[in-house]
Amino acid sequence: MTDVMTMAVFAAVSLLGAGLAILLSGRVTDRRRMQEGPARGPVFAATPRRYEFREGYLLTPVDENDAFLPPDIDRSAAFEALARALRDLSPEMPGNFTALARRGETFLVTARFGQDLLDVTGRAEGDRLIVSIGPTETSEGRLVVDTAAFEALRDETEDLRAAVDATRIPVWRQDRDGRVTWANAPYHALVERLADTAEARTRWPMPPLFDKALSPLPETGTVRRLRLARDGVEGGSTPGGPEDSALWFEVAADRQADGGILASALPVDRLVAAEASLRSFVQTLSKTFAHLPIGLAVFDRRRELMLFNPALVSLSMLEPQFLSRRPGLVAFLDALRDRQRMPEPKNYRNWRDEIARLEQDAEAGTYQEMWSLPDGQSFRVIGRPHPDGAIAFIFEDITAEVSLTRKFRGDLDLYRSALDDLPQALAVFSGEGRLVLANTAFAVLWGRDPEADAGVLSLAEATGLWQAGCAPSGAWRDIRDFADRSIERAPWSEEVITQAGKRLMLRVAPLSGGGMSVSFQPLAASPRRTSALPAQGAAPRSAAVRGRRSGKG
Repeated sequence: MTDVMTMAVFAAVSLLGAGLAILLSGRVTDRRRMQEGPARGPVFAATPRRYEFREGYLLTPVDENDAFLPPDIDRSAAFEALARALRDLSPEMPGNFTALARRGETFLVTARFGQDLLDVTGRAEGDRLIVSIGPTETSEGRLVVDTAAFEALRDETEDLRAAVDATRIPVWRQDRDGRVTWANAPYHALVERLADTAEARTRWPMPPLFDKALSPLPETGTVRRLRLARDGVEGGSTPGGPEDSALWFEVAADRQADGGILASALPVDRLVAAEASLRSFVQTLSKTFAHLPIGLAVFDRRRELMLFNPALVSLSMLEPQFLSRRPGLVAFLDALRDRQRMPEPKNYRNWRDEIARLEQDAEAGTYQEMWSLPDGQSFRVIGRPHPDGAIAFIFEDITAEVSLTRKFRGDLDLYRSALDDLPQALAVFSGEGRLVLANTAFAVLWGRDPEADAGVLSLAEATGLWQAGCAPSGAWRDIRDFADRSIERAPWSEEVITQAGKRLMLRVAPLSGGGMSVSFQPLAASPRRTSALPAQGAAPRSAAVRGRRSGKG
């Protein structure tokens, strides 16, 4: 009896425990399903699901067993609906779908759906976007990786993607057929900027904006400039004008092992604008200097000819084609030497040193020389520094000036020889009261060097010299008054006697420009005062001057 009762109690307890276990198991399963995934539709079958979209439109059919999309789904909105349906699997899913739609970025997400572990992948194939959902494989054929290492690699990939997206340079990849298979955020922003419709902004694959720069492919290490306009792509190397609002890029590309192309486009709007401004400035300078008789040659910091005017062509006798090829400074000077448009160097071995000195002096702004050419012409060559390390050379034909100077010097030497032949001592003073010239007799009489005194000896110093070397006379004050225009500027003469007793006839005469001449003629006759009587051809001095004569200087 006791055993029967014990067995009955044990059976009851067992049944109660089984019931509680079933109840608890159901509650735990419901809670897990609430936490781990949505409970839409039937349990996901082992057969993978594949959804194909073109411009957001679903191409593949949807059956009644689909756990994520209903059969009557609006196919034009199926892409967004699938993204919302998979959002419960992973919070990253909407962002992955957006990156897939905009830039064709591939993604792989492993998540739990109910009791199933699913792999969700997205990729772009041509003009289609493909989303695949299937159970995670656990067979030996599936690669098993360390979770921490996988997370680190994924973080690094995200960092690299963020870095590429953060740059302002569009970077993209094209397959061998020219279709864009991947692009960073700046490329996508450029597509949105140039697209005319919302459909063009979201279409995948994205339009190849730089096809003209990639056909043919630029050589490795080189770039090709391209101009993008809002109404399409236009090639070119120069801006269309001062109001050109197009976008300019320098495109570089590398061929990949699979035949695809990895390319980048550097924005160069400011560079193109600066080049256009420089060209306009150079054209303005060229027009300004086109009519000048002075030759101008400007060399940049690399010492290449960047600007010249027509006068340089005529003075240098170099062909415009040669100058237009932007020769270097050494080649330019060599061409001048070959054309005998510069002095022939005595020692050609030192020619390069002379060029280096010329360049250094021009950089310092101190180069200025006169070139005497074999044909008798003369050039004045001036070197001056310019901004950014450039230098400019100015070539001026001074043949006429040199000839005139030589003629003037020849005439002056002739006149000086004639003056040196005169017996009287003669000195000429300028309107400012400075000695201009004096003859040999003047140097002998007064012991002065006319070459050293020219432009230095003043009239006051000269009269002081004469007064100290002669007997007292009022003539010296009259000479100073004559120079100051205190008395009438008419020729006059007067006899003076040196301390050695030598009699001299002093004569003062006005010259043009306010100048005057003073001469001393030796006398052999007995002393006689002639200040009151003018010399032949001279006008008498005023009575006021004669009245104040006191015999002191």
